Formats: sequence, structure tokens, C-alpha cells
Amino acid sequence: MLITGLSGSNGLEVGLSRAVNKELLPIEMKLFPDGESYIRFVKDVRGEDLIIIQSLYPNQDKKFFELLLAVDTAKDLGCRRVITIIPYLAYTRQDKRFLDGEAVSIKTLLKTLSFIGVDYLITIDIHKEESLKFFNGNSMNLDPTKLYVSKLYGVVKNPVIVAPDQGALDKVVKLSKLLPNSTYVVFKKFRDRVTGSIRHEFIDVDVLGRDVVIVDDIISTGGTVANIASYLRGKGASNVYVVCSHGLFVGEALSKIYSSGVSRVYSLNTVPLPVGVEPIDITPLLIDVILSLNIT
Repeated sequence: MLITGLSGSNGLEVGLSRAVNKELLPIEMKLFPDGESYIRFVKDVRGEDLIIIQSLYPNQDKKFFELLLAVDTAKDLGCRRVITIIPYLAYTRQDKRFLDGEAVSIKTLLKTLSFIGVDYLITIDIHKEESLKFFNGNSMNLDPTKLYVSKLYGVVKNPVIVAPDQGALDKVVKLSKLLPNSTYVVFKKFRDRVTGSIRHEFIDVDVLGRDVVIVDDIISTGGTVANIASYLRGKGASNVYVVCSHGLFVGEALSKIYSSGVSRVYSLNTVPLPVGVEPIDITPLLIDVILSLNIT
């Protein structure tokens, strides 16, 4: 088995190859003057199982095309199986047709990966797991809850775990079961599908003198988290912590979050993270899944 990383690997391939004692495959990558991508495998991959790591952020479209080039080339060169680890899978929030005529983006992305020859697709905390039905092959969605627990254990006391919407219910239930003396609450979120604006229906929750942990899969502009954090600090929360799987933090998102009264922000290192975010390493999750696949 060989392991390689593309421009969106965030360096994960290095530690992973050492941890599972598999060879790290060098790959030559560059941009032509007109911006087109170039990829070249510098070692024979014929008959090998190849793991390719590529997160699809930032520059989602560019990262995706790099991945397509790598997978198709590996297959052309005779790889036995290609396993793609995509820690952050872009376009997952457009998982159905909300307005007439819209593209179902994640469907197009996963159908393309199927067609190009991906044998295994591994991702982390996909927005909705049922989206993987669009991939015609073996797929795994890794649950990061135990990584959250290892980071929060001993930091938060008697916490209230908060889901910003119904979609995060499973996350807060699992986390609440593993963090001592914790309870959880779920807020309702309403999005205008035309303008994209969001409003919350805040319920009366007792957080006076308690720590709060807001949990979400993706943080992009930070508006949702900031609104909830400001509300809970106003209700007397001692500290507000934020934990997410994919911290995109577009523009001034992180500043907005901290200005709302958040004490600390944690994110998995599925994408590059700005200063001010404490990373949670996903390597242990990846080690477990590679060993479980028993790929040689």
C-alpha cells in the first residue's frame, strides 16, 4: 500500500504513513502559466493499493479537479485499488433541490468520483450521511465524537451541549453521553432559500453559571455560532466553547465568533485553520479506518 497527498492534504499523509508503516509516495504537482494543473507520479504504482488524501477546501473546484487527475492517472498506470480520503467533502450542503432548477451539487461530485474509478471513499462528518448513496462504491463516514471528547474532557464542567439546528441533534446526543454531568439542547434554525438569511428560534434554557459547548459540522461565515453564543452569554453562561469538524471561517468569521463572547474555538484539522483556532488532529481516526480495511 502507498499513501500520497495532494495540495489539499494539509500534511496528513506524512504522519499517517509513519503511523501505519506504509510508504509515502512522492507526487509531482505544478501549475502551467495559464493556471492548468499538472500531476505526475514519480514511482511505479502498478498493482498497488493507493491512498490519496485531498480535502476540498479552499478552492474547491481546483482541489476536486486535482483529485480527478490523480485518481484517473493512478488507474491508467495500473493501480489495483484507489482509496480516496477526503477529510472535508465540499458541496455537501447542496444535497437536494431546494428551489426549482437547482443543481444537486453533491450528487454530481460523487457520481463523478464513481465514474473516474474510486474504489473506496472515506470522509469525515459529512453534512448528511445519506448523500453517500450517490457514490457507487464502498464509502465510509467517520464519526469524530471521540476526538471532541478527548479535547473537551477536563476543560468544560457541567456543560450544556448546544445543537444550532436539528441536523446536529445526533452530534450533541453522542457528546452529551460521553461528557460527565452534561445536558443538551437543540435550537431551531430557519433559512430563507432565496436570500440565504438565517434566523433562530431561541428557547429558554438554563445556562446560568454553566459552560456551554456549541457543536456543528461546518462553520463558514460564523453568523449562526455568533448569534447563539451572544444569546447564551446573555443568559449567564460562564464560558462558551465552539467545536466543529470543518472550520472554513470565511472572511471575518473568526473575529465575529470571538466578539460574541466565545472563549475558545476548536476544529478538526480537515482544512487549513487560521490562528485562533485550536486544531484537533484527525490522524487517529484515519489510522483506525486504514487498519480496519486491512488493505495491503
